[in-house]
Amino acid sequence: MPFPVTQEACPHAWSDSAIVTPFPGKTVHRDECAYCCRTCRQGDGVYVCMACHTGLCCEHLEKHMRVHGAHAIYTTVKKLPAKETDEVKDVNYLGVVAPAEYETAVCCADCQVRFAQVPDLAVEAYSGIINAPEPGAQDSAADGGVGRLQKPQCPHLVCLEQLASPFAVCPPTSDDICSVEMCGCNVNNWMCVTCGAIGCPRPEAGGQGHALQHYELTGHPACVKLGTITAEGADYYCYACDDDVDDVHFAAHMAHFGIDVQTAKKTAKTMGELEYDYSSQFDFNKITEAGVSLTPSYGPGHTGIENIGNSCYLASVVQCLMSLGPFQRFFFPAKSTPHQAQCTANPYNCHHCQTERVAAGLLSGEFSREGHELTNGICPRLFKKVYAHQHPEFSTGAQQDAQEYLLYLLEEMQRHVHLNSSGSTSADNVQQQIHPSDIMEMVIEQRMQCSKCQRVRYTYETDKCLSLPIPIDPVPASSVAAAASEAEMDAIRPRCSLEDCLQAATSPSGIECRCEACLESAVYYTVTRLASFPDVLPVYIRRTYFDMTTHNTKKMDAYVEVPQKLVLEAYRGTGLQPGEVLMPASSASSARQPRLDAHVVAPQQEVDEVALVSVVSMGIEMDVARYALLQTNMNVERAIDYIFSHPHIADEIKAAPPLHAEEQEQHLAPTQSATSVSAPKPATDGAASYELTAMISHMGASARTGHYVCHIKDAATGKWLLFNDEKVGESQNPPFSLASLYFFQRQA
Repeated sequence: MPFPVTQEACPHAWSDSAIVTPFPGKTVHRDECAYCCRTCRQGDGVYVCMACHTGLCCEHLEKHMRVHGAHAIYTTVKKLPAKETDEVKDVNYLGVVAPAEYETAVCCADCQVRFAQVPDLAVEAYSGIINAPEPGAQDSAADGGVGRLQKPQCPHLVCLEQLASPFAVCPPTSDDICSVEMCGCNVNNWMCVTCGAIGCPRPEAGGQGHALQHYELTGHPACVKLGTITAEGADYYCYACDDDVDDVHFAAHMAHFGIDVQTAKKTAKTMGELEYDYSSQFDFNKITEAGVSLTPSYGPGHTGIENIGNSCYLASVVQCLMSLGPFQRFFFPAKSTPHQAQCTANPYNCHHCQTERVAAGLLSGEFSREGHELTNGICPRLFKKVYAHQHPEFSTGAQQDAQEYLLYLLEEMQRHVHLNSSGSTSADNVQQQIHPSDIMEMVIEQRMQCSKCQRVRYTYETDKCLSLPIPIDPVPASSVAAAASEAEMDAIRPRCSLEDCLQAATSPSGIECRCEACLESAVYYTVTRLASFPDVLPVYIRRTYFDMTTHNTKKMDAYVEVPQKLVLEAYRGTGLQPGEVLMPASSASSARQPRLDAHVVAPQQEVDEVALVSVVSMGIEMDVARYALLQTNMNVERAIDYIFSHPHIADEIKAAPPLHAEEQEQHLAPTQSATSVSAPKPATDGAASYELTAMISHMGASARTGHYVCHIKDAATGKWLLFNDEKVGESQNPPFSLASLYFFQRQA
């Protein structure tokens, strides 16, 4: 309940320690509570501490004052419902959104009074709080617009010499036909930035490739797509760079042909939009079950997560993790937040506090109530910031890969959330003493055998996600573009099973080398198996592949039939068998540190030798190849894409934090124990019988674009639920064959 109003200022209103004016750029948390997911739209709103500018709901005021006894004065911020209007708006018109309205006041939580007027000492601080930008706007400004795809500046356009314009009467439009005689194409055409010649696109986009032929005949490097020119830029392609580019002299180059970029209107789709249409529309309809009426679902565990700008990858991963029993029991035991109750650290910098905050928001049911759609769902901004503020990719507003984020999040939880910091005394946690991130830890066994001396080497690595390839060829882009309907698209899509993927990942592979045991030229045959099976098995289907012709990463459009129940006992590793002879210890240790890295100063995080050689063979420097592989879970295709999509990767490597001493020991441990054939002991192991309980699906041409959703099987009802940002509904046709990341739980 709001405090009663008083005309008199209390003694705390004259305390310098209770009132501090926020300096310009200071983050003021006035939209949501630091300890729970209540916002300024709910209840009494948010109480903003006028000393440290922490946002609090009425239930967490007492905790904050218990930790900070002198923080007594607060600004209350209550967001008012938007006023309804009968005005009909044009959906195609981008207008200025009316600012939200707030009800604000100043109060003393210690004396439990609300002042009729702002105390004199608090006027400046009060003004700074209510006029501060919302945290989301601050984050966006700090991002520098990273949410947009950043195209490289084309060097050929910096000093481009333009020829006389052929458009004497009127500037070109998207309806102009191709300049080549008898062509007649007027769809998706491109204009040469050098001479103004109009050329049609490649056949898969509806043309005859005359724009490319023009470059081959004249050498004019760059072209711009007609109909995409606006004040913000246009769709440029440089044939010399073989890439989508930006033009540093965009306005001047367009003015040469009579085009005023300030008044130009977008009348055609960009290449990114066309690619998304081709690659994702069918996925979108299938995955989100378009055309099917989904029944909304409410209650604990059925809470959505608001999209704060390309955060769907985060939402999908967090939803799946919080659907798992060990995570629920650790971060929300007995429907409580025990770590928060005893934590005195800054809640915005405490990983455990923010994880409990999200867990409580998703599992309490408070933010998933029928008839409360305007206040349902939780905001992940604080969670995202505390976990990713030092990461060069996840801290931005750009779309990210969900599997990469899962592995990163589990690692950060292991590092910052400790077993003895939960404050929980539940019998389950005390008995098991297992970190929730460890329930996915598996031991991967690699058996390598020389074809000449038959000696073997067993090496073991731990991982928290089983990554599998798709052993089929992608459909040509021309076939995809030619598909006129969903039925035709469905017919041309290749199909395989999860068993096919498992076979491809575990089949023997050979590499020619000089055996360090027998010193002869031989073939090392490697077989991969699982030495342990965790309680929860994440399986990642690698739907991306590196196209060697375009030097770009593309998404594999294929059906992968995944069963809801899975038995993997046939893939269990056996370890050293009777009669097998191990390679000498010296060669085993050197295998873990290949000669390729001899110049690198130890200690180094270990990378897959074969993957490293594959990347380096493309002319990429050793340090860059190693760093990219570490960022992409040793996936060669994704590592190459990571390198090409990060033009400042060298600076990124320099800025990467060094390993701490204990982390160095952990990464050196496998090297030191490489001479042993005993596998490391995992946190969990047992029968290899699993049941599918959650999956994450991606819609889009690339993991860096598009949209993520997840499907989770409700443990109580057995029904599958679709989580699409803040919307949650019962799924009628879960897309078992189209997901990318699957979560299997061990069957009891």
